[in-house]
Amino acid sequence: MKKILFILFLANINTFSQSKLSEVEKFKQTGLIWGLLKYHHPKISYGLYDWNLEFIKLTEEIKGDISQTTLNDKLLKFIIKFNSGADFKTKKINIDFDKVFKKNINYSWIKDSLFGVELTYELNKIKENGNLGDYYASLDKSKMMDFSNEKGMPDFNSSLQNYRLLEFYSFWNIIQYWNVNKYLTDKEWLEVLEELTEEFINATTTYNYEIAKLKMFAKLNDSHSYKISDFFKSTLFNKHPVFSGEILNDTVIVTKIYNKKLAQNDSIALKDIIVGIEGLSIKNYIDKTFDPIISSSNRTYLNGRLENSYLFSSNKNSLEIEVINKFGKIETKSIKLYEKYTSDNFETLYNNKKDHWKKIKPTITYINLDNITSKELSIAFTKAHNDKGIILDLRNYPKNITNSDLAKYLYPERKLFVDVLFPVKNNPSLGELNGNTPLKIILDPFKAGSKNSNYYKGKVLLLVNSKTGSKAEYLGMLIQQSPNCITIGEQTAGAVMNISSSILPDNQQFYFTGLGAFYPNGTGLQRQGLKIDYEIKGSVSNFDTELYINEAVKIIEN
Repeated sequence: MKKILFILFLANINTFSQSKLSEVEKFKQTGLIWGLLKYHHPKISYGLYDWNLEFIKLTEEIKGDISQTTLNDKLLKFIIKFNSGADFKTKKINIDFDKVFKKNINYSWIKDSLFGVELTYELNKIKENGNLGDYYASLDKSKMMDFSNEKGMPDFNSSLQNYRLLEFYSFWNIIQYWNVNKYLTDKEWLEVLEELTEEFINATTTYNYEIAKLKMFAKLNDSHSYKISDFFKSTLFNKHPVFSGEILNDTVIVTKIYNKKLAQNDSIALKDIIVGIEGLSIKNYIDKTFDPIISSSNRTYLNGRLENSYLFSSNKNSLEIEVINKFGKIETKSIKLYEKYTSDNFETLYNNKKDHWKKIKPTITYINLDNITSKELSIAFTKAHNDKGIILDLRNYPKNITNSDLAKYLYPERKLFVDVLFPVKNNPSLGELNGNTPLKIILDPFKAGSKNSNYYKGKVLLLVNSKTGSKAEYLGMLIQQSPNCITIGEQTAGAVMNISSSILPDNQQFYFTGLGAFYPNGTGLQRQGLKIDYEIKGSVSNFDTELYINEAVKIIEN
């Protein structure tokens, strides 16, 4: 009986191998193998070939209907033609796998595909090769990824299917092999390959191609991938309202009006509460309009980004919104959108005066870290040395202070405040926690402070929100390791470390978080953001622009 079942199994495989492959499956397999060769082959990884052009030529050869068996033959011949000459030398991978980060390794597609014995053997041989060049992906002196040899193609033509697929597979394989945070994406990265292969096959117009790229970047789920094509701003969302607001509990409260007269024409005023856009709730409108095409580590960051810019923007001349009027009833309004308008009679619910630091109570000092200088910070901490509490406002991006500027007032001794996950040179898919950067021998950049009995001993209240990202989150990690820190606010951007970038074949540049960040106890911050001790949720019914500071004062005084 077992023999019969095995024969039937082989017969089914043979039938499948001879049947026509779908376009998606055909190109997906091709893109996987092309990427594996690019970063694993002992000749190709040294940059000896025009690898973009090789993809274009290969996809020309497999045009039209094709079976798995025929595709296997063509792919095998494609590989073997690079496997000759004195410079074709493979060797074993020389690395201790027990000491590296392995969550991003995924070569399951080699055994899961019907590649046949010969092709599978060649793919495994390349996968296990340790003689790798770093022409396409190298590490700079700070152990950040360097893709500077990705130059783009001067003759790129998005109207041609294989050029569009080259764009996608170039992106997908960079992330597959060199993004240490890949394991955190919402969708498993191999599943993204199938979904977006179809998207790029069908993107036959410039509009659809640009949309496909936006969807591609969004799959990173990375708040550092915010720099996207001009198409987003110039075509999709090029007209804007004369107001903006803050998203609170699936509603928007109008907090800023940039042109009072134009706002009055649409009957929009400060403190108006908006509950719907284009017939959808705020949440559903964001889900439909923005979530598929904007990369964000978490929803809090996405909301924060939209409320500052694009939530009510469009390429139309107007939008329908639903507003709660003064009688508590929902009414529909049409708001006009403008490509350009003059700011006039600006109004805001916020206090525009931003002190770098000030005493807000006799024993409580508030310090805004946004623009404060190291000299001003020194004065503030000196004045606050005997205070009951200090409030450090990190709902911004500090521009003038460093790790040591803060640690010398907050730390009683030198200590580790962050563990960093690096990529490993010439080892695709692997990561290394706390790798030896060149400066580490002299001064470990992930430790701060020194022996100091005169450190600040009162309560340290750290204020954070969705605007706390990148360097701000890094400084936030440092502050949180001080002895008496309490963090209040909402989820931060979830993109802590430095940015890596690369040029794609159509000369589009894209960005992603190049390193991983962990607290010393092993808790990861990428996507999750800083640990929050007390979450703050605002309310449109009792909106308070000083809510964070008032809550901090309560905690200090209790």
